[in-house]
Amino acid sequence: MSISRTNQRPHSRFRRSLRLAAAGVALTTVLAACGSDDKSSSTTAGATTTSAGAATTAGSPTTGGAGSTPASGKLPKLGIIYSADWKDGSWGEFAYDGVNALKAEGKVSDVSLQDNVQPGADAQNALRALADDGFNPIIAHSFNYGDDVKAVAKDYPNTIFVYAGGFGDVAANVGDYAQPFYEPAYLEGILAAGAAQGKVAGAGGFDIPVCRAMKNAFLAGVQTITPGTTGDFVAVGDWYDVQKAKEAAIAQGDAGAKLYIGCGQGPTFGQIQAANENGGVSMGYVGDMSAVGPSVLASFTWNLHAVFQQMVDDVVAGKTAARYYEVKMKDGGMDVVISPSWKDKISAAAMTEFTTQLAAIKSGSFEIPYDDKS
Repeated sequence: MSISRTNQRPHSRFRRSLRLAAAGVALTTVLAACGSDDKSSSTTAGATTTSAGAATTAGSPTTGGAGSTPASGKLPKLGIIYSADWKDGSWGEFAYDGVNALKAEGKVSDVSLQDNVQPGADAQNALRALADDGFNPIIAHSFNYGDDVKAVAKDYPNTIFVYAGGFGDVAANVGDYAQPFYEPAYLEGILAAGAAQGKVAGAGGFDIPVCRAMKNAFLAGVQTITPGTTGDFVAVGDWYDVQKAKEAAIAQGDAGAKLYIGCGQGPTFGQIQAANENGGVSMGYVGDMSAVGPSVLASFTWNLHAVFQQMVDDVVAGKTAARYYEVKMKDGGMDVVISPSWKDKISAAAMTEFTTQLAAIKSGSFEIPYDDKS
């Protein structure tokens, strides 16, 4: 089956963020390590991608209306949009890999992967075009697509639309998928406390439950090794602006922070840069970032293949009601990767606690409390 690739105009904020990241750390190295340098969107089955992010099938008019539910056993077509570049070494790249893995395994007949689709009119146009072309499920891979998904989904009641809300925002054919990053964050906190002393610095793109839960779990993990540790959380107002995140992290460092955890690519890369410079330790986000800088002590990986598989299974089963899709650590949804250069620098007590708690979480005998309070 041929695959057509159409370049789209990159989002200016994200391009600026990449340049800033490259200036401070070897971000381009990790991007190359995590995937190819191809920044283009890819679609299959003769599909093309417009500059506005809307996919249409060549030679086939759009049909509109409510869409159709696949018959039992018929492989669905999976569509997914993203607001930055797929090959970002983090959030986007793991989604890209997860979707392509489902295609390679024969779980879906076609995939449409569209990046640089901005929330608002562009996103709604792209979502409608995918639905008109029979894609189901359709995934909007960003918290910021929530309103767009809800605006479009009501016109296609037989198509499942899902976005990355991370807080159980489900109604009719609109679904949400969990980001239980607080689980690996707790374990990363244990490791961080075994390698450095200082306050916790948490930063997210926006002040949302997922990000607050990450910071609180990280702090709780730190406190198992060094009780009484405190920390704060800042929302920088952008998922991709590395420089803005770095400036916030420097300010946190000036206030005594040494243990950094980020929620979002920009906040994470910015914190890594700050920690590289002030002697702190940082955590990678949705992917092994050990190559990004010497401060990266550990990272967590996210099994989006398994999350997307749940959505595909619902469509194959003929369901039109969406749900909250969640794969936690005990089910293989995430894992923690310790950077090789740090393995001998973590205290024995912290490593013992980490190993014990990791085993308990994966066995289901211990569940990390969820706390998304400010």
